[in-house]
Amino acid sequence: MKISISGRRHAASCLLTLVAFSGPASALDGDRIRPGVGLTYTYISNLFYVDDRRDPRTLPFLKDGQKSDHILGLRASLDADIPVSRQMFTLRSTATDNTYATYDNLNYVSYNVRGTWNWVVGSDWDGDVGMSQSQMLGSFADVRLIERNIRTIQEVFSSGMYRLGADWKLRAAVRSTTVDNSAANFRSFNRDDTTYELGSRYYSKGRDNYLGLNFRATDGQFPNREVVASSTVDNSYRQYTVEGQVDWRYSGLSQLSGVLGWTNRLHDQVSSRNFSGITGRLSGIYNPSGSIGLNAAIFREIGSFEDITTSYILTQGVRFGPSYNYSEKVTFQAFYSYSNREFLGDPNFRVTGLPVRKDDVQSLSASANWSPLRNMQVSATLSYDTRSSNRQLIDYNVTTFFTSVQLTF
Repeated sequence: MKISISGRRHAASCLLTLVAFSGPASALDGDRIRPGVGLTYTYISNLFYVDDRRDPRTLPFLKDGQKSDHILGLRASLDADIPVSRQMFTLRSTATDNTYATYDNLNYVSYNVRGTWNWVVGSDWDGDVGMSQSQMLGSFADVRLIERNIRTIQEVFSSGMYRLGADWKLRAAVRSTTVDNSAANFRSFNRDDTTYELGSRYYSKGRDNYLGLNFRATDGQFPNREVVASSTVDNSYRQYTVEGQVDWRYSGLSQLSGVLGWTNRLHDQVSSRNFSGITGRLSGIYNPSGSIGLNAAIFREIGSFEDITTSYILTQGVRFGPSYNYSEKVTFQAFYSYSNREFLGDPNFRVTGLPVRKDDVQSLSASANWSPLRNMQVSATLSYDTRSSNRQLIDYNVTTFFTSVQLTF
């Protein structure tokens, strides 16, 4: 039975009443099993990321020219940490029923489930084995088709580390990822990736700080070919990365973490789309006092991209902002980010001679978190995003407000 908007609002009101008058709740089995409920609300000023130069009244997919919408989400969660001798089994799961006030054809249930076995054998071996699955609505920011596309991502992963001595460890990992798109126009970007990693890490004596060297190889397969210029294109690829790793805290005030290396991406068809260059992401944290923090990151990354124009993009940019712990229960954070994106995986510019699509994306956000009770979290985020592109009529400006209330039992 479909629940009406008014019914969902009544449910949300009941949930808020429960949260407002609830006292400290007791988790199950000594905090090992933690069910929860929550409420989310989102306002987005430009749901379909329409260019401001377009007249909304002339766009047939808009209802009475309305670009904005309000989204109510009812959330349930279940987390668990179950120790068995030296082994640890963990579960993280969340499901949200999202209802749109205007564009109710987009209503959907999002979820994220991840189960992990963190294993230990003897004094020299440790690692993890697990799987995850998530479901979400595809973003309208990078597509020209206004189509409800539900993306489902499944992962199976495993890793192991072997201690060579007091300071050195060897690491190996494998991960299999499957991405499925529900909409017919996006199924050519369904993909199956298998990634292998092998590396070593040097740990600072008696601390978790480490320097590492890692090799990663990915085999990416696209089961459905993409149609371009009346022919089909195979987006399958092989990607190899050699990178240095760092996760190091200095004197308790600052920390540097991230990777920096070299990536080669090779395509089985249209080899001129191949990529070779420096990639990585480095993040820094500086805490001049116990309540003030400064965060910054610089990145140059390539990755798969699920839309109708490209199979991967090169993204490079910066992100930085301050944080402030007003008290143990109240924290504030702000961020500014800038990124330049090149759609190098677009077969059109190789097959038809169209120029490479390039976007400049900027984002400014401010958020607050409040814990009025041990088992309750209240958060709010206000953000503004803008894009300028060398493609016609795909610039956008969008303001988003998101707030949530989460109660854990």
